[in-house]
Amino acid sequence: MSYQPGIRPASTEFFVSPYSHSGYLQLFPSIASAPASAAYPAATRAHYYPIVIRHPCIVYRFFWVNGATAATDDIQVGIYNDNDAGTDGPGTSFLLGTRTIAAGANACQFDNVTDTAIYPGRYWLAIWAEGTANNTLFRCAPTATLTRAHNGYLESSLASGLPATATPAQNTTPYVPVFGFTTIASP
Repeated sequence: MSYQPGIRPASTEFFVSPYSHSGYLQLFPSIASAPASAAYPAATRAHYYPIVIRHPCIVYRFFWVNGATAATDDIQVGIYNDNDAGTDGPGTSFLLGTRTIAAGANACQFDNVTDTAIYPGRYWLAIWAEGTANNTLFRCAPTATLTRAHNGYLESSLASGLPATATPAQNTTPYVPVFGFTTIASP
């Protein structure tokens, strides 16, 4: 009789982002360069990226990876429900982080939030940055902007952070920062 390990239940990855198995970039690996430090493309702009959660999990913290300059400008990350406000894309906010000053060059930064259960389905990760001169993030630059038909991200200009209900438009700048949420309390 030989040993056979038991079946391990599937789970969501520890860091969920546009780059993870739940994100859309894993579907198009040839369109993006390796992440590198670069200025945020426009002040007070939000970007929304589709994700698919396949297994229930807990959202413990939001994260983003600061680039070479990280000072004085706020970052905010959140999760939006899919298509619940009658739009083709993100709808109402599921969970929003706090506006947090970017701190720590070339480092991963976290925003602790209330531990929140998230269930299988399609959601939208969102990130908003206050400025460009003092905010750089690690990001990849796809070779072209992706349309909604290609699961591309959306964007909107917002003066004061992420809103309760998203009202995005088609993206104009190919830009995908390294950010998302964790399903573990600490790395």
